[in-house]
Parts: sequence; structure tokens; C-alpha cells
Amino acid sequence: MAQKYFNSLNYTLGNEDTTLEVEMIKKLKPQSIFSVCGSGGRSLPLINEKTKTITLCDLSKYQLALAELRHVTYKKLSHQDFLVFWGYCPFGETDYSRKRKELFHSLELAADTKKFFEELFLEIDYQSVLYLGKWEKTFKVLASICKVLLGQKVIDKLFSFHSIEDQKRYYETEFPQAKWKLVLFLLGNKSVFNALLYKGDFIKKNDPQTHFQYYFSAFDRLFTTVLARESFFLNLCFFGKIRFHEGNPIESSSETHERIKNSDAQVSFYSSDMIQYLSSGKNKYDFLSLSDVPSYFGGDLEKSFLQQIKSSLNPGAIVVIRYYLRICDTDINGYKDVTNDYADLLRHEKVQMYKVNIYQFKS
Repeated sequence: MAQKYFNSLNYTLGNEDTTLEVEMIKKLKPQSIFSVCGSGGRSLPLINEKTKTITLCDLSKYQLALAELRHVTYKKLSHQDFLVFWGYCPFGETDYSRKRKELFHSLELAADTKKFFEELFLEIDYQSVLYLGKWEKTFKVLASICKVLLGQKVIDKLFSFHSIEDQKRYYETEFPQAKWKLVLFLLGNKSVFNALLYKGDFIKKNDPQTHFQYYFSAFDRLFTTVLARESFFLNLCFFGKIRFHEGNPIESSSETHERIKNSDAQVSFYSSDMIQYLSSGKNKYDFLSLSDVPSYFGGDLEKSFLQQIKSSLNPGAIVVIRYYLRICDTDINGYKDVTNDYADLLRHEKVQMYKVNIYQFKS
């Protein structure tokens, strides 16, 4: 299952709107949570007042180190200092390297994590690591191309709206659709993403749409349901960074910060193949967020992974899976598909690049 793409620091901000899982958890209040780690930004916000344990799993030790750093900054820093440290709006435009250095050296981290980030921060002169991952760097390139092909005035106009009705009207009547389709035709294809990001490990698409159709439909949903300035993903696509404070993801909110800071949840980090870990039945969970990892599966693993993880599920456990360009033909025996129960949350998700399936374990 290991892929070259997952063997280094790929995400430093992240590529998913974790608001979906956070809102689910507010109602479900699971005590034990399993999550693909990513940058930590997709996983740590899942902690709620009832959480006793949360396991963050990733093949990359660098992603786990980043999540440990995030967790410690939640616990030890004020909300404002958290925003300064990570470079979130409104602290992303000014050089806070001196303050970041001071904050970093006030943190207590595992020895290996401390050493890794000491070396990293020295190399980048204590600038923010928020846009340092391969994924985030790729979007800096894509944003620069969007600026050339669309023009800065068009982009600024798209992000000027505070009403979804006004934005939708602009998109449908004034937005340069022909230029936009050219952008997607040039950038939204396997060759470009392989060259810039995946290095040959791009998902084997089985979605019936072409790449162009897939991306055009996803962006069409975004432009007509979510204010551009409120989507961190659209901020990255067009600016290469989060330019508007409304676009800060849920991990940066004061509510999330307070919730994690005050939590007594035990946080565990595992460098492991996700399915191998879950199939061991070492721990049992009420809620599992598997990201889009199953999109990379094939063969027997694709068909059986939900069956393999049953030994780690408590009765009634919820499993959230994102699919990107590929839908797994997997055996859901023993599960109930409850995706439609969360239709409203899915409709307002701020990335819209994924098909999300949500299952409840029945037995």
C-alpha cells in the first residue's frame, strides 16, 4: 500500500474541510476516535469534550511530528499566539519570525520532534511552515498560473462578495468562463498533477467523468454554494495562501482552540499502515475519519478494507471516507450507508473535490 507520495512532508495545512467531521462529532460525541493524521489540521479538531482517546495514524513520521507540534501549540499557546505561530490570518502578511522563534523554544516536544523542527526552522529562518508541504507548494504554482490566465482583477472580483447570491450571479453572468475552462483544461489533468505533486502515484481514476468534467463540476458547486473568501481551498487555488481571515480553516478557530486546550483526551501517534493497524484490533473506536486514503487502494484491498477493520470498531461506529477521482468497489456487509443523513453538511463543504461516503457499523 505504501506510495512514494506518502514518504515525506506532503501536507502542512491540508486539503480537506474537517468542518464536516467536527459538526458530526458535536452530535455523536464519540469517546474514542481514529483519524488519518495528515498535517494534524484535519485530525486534532475532532477532539470534543467527550473524547477520551484519539489515535492519529500516518505512514510518514514527518506528518506525525507536525501533528505533535500542532497539538502542543494548542495546549500551550494562547489563541492569538497560535495564529501567529502558524501564520494564519490576520498574521500571515507580516514577518513574525522573531516571535515564532520565541514561541517555538517555549514548547516542550519529544526529542526527535524538537530536533526536526529546530533544523527546519533554522533552514527557513523561522518563517511559517503553513505552506511548506508539497501540496501547498503545488498550489502556489497553480495560483500563479491562474493569475496569468484570468487576470488579477477577475480574481479580486470573485473574492469581493459577501453574499452567495451576488457571487453566484457574477459567476453565471460575468465570470470569464472560456478562460476558466482553459485553466482547468491545462491544469486539471493527470500529467500536470503527476509532474508537480504525485510523482507517478496519481490515483487510478474510475469516475466516469473526464478530469476536466470532474474539476469543472466541483468548482461549479463551490462557486455557487460557498463564498470564495470563506473557502481556504479557493484561497489557495487563486492566491497560493489564505488571504482572507474568513478563509481560515476550522483548526484555527477560537472555539476549536479552546476545545482542544481544555481537553484531557489521550492523543496517540502511530506510524503505520492504516489498514494493518486497524485490522489488528488493538483498540476499538466509535468514530473513524479515513481521509481519501482508500482512493489509492486496488485489487483485494479495495474490496475488503471495510471488512478488515471491523475488529477495531465498536457497535454503531461511524466511518467517514473521502473518495477522489475513484470510488472503491468495496464490500459493505455489516455496515449501513448513512451518508444522506449528513447531506446538508456535505452540501456546504468548502472543498467539494471529494465524494464522501459515511457508514455506520451495524455488528
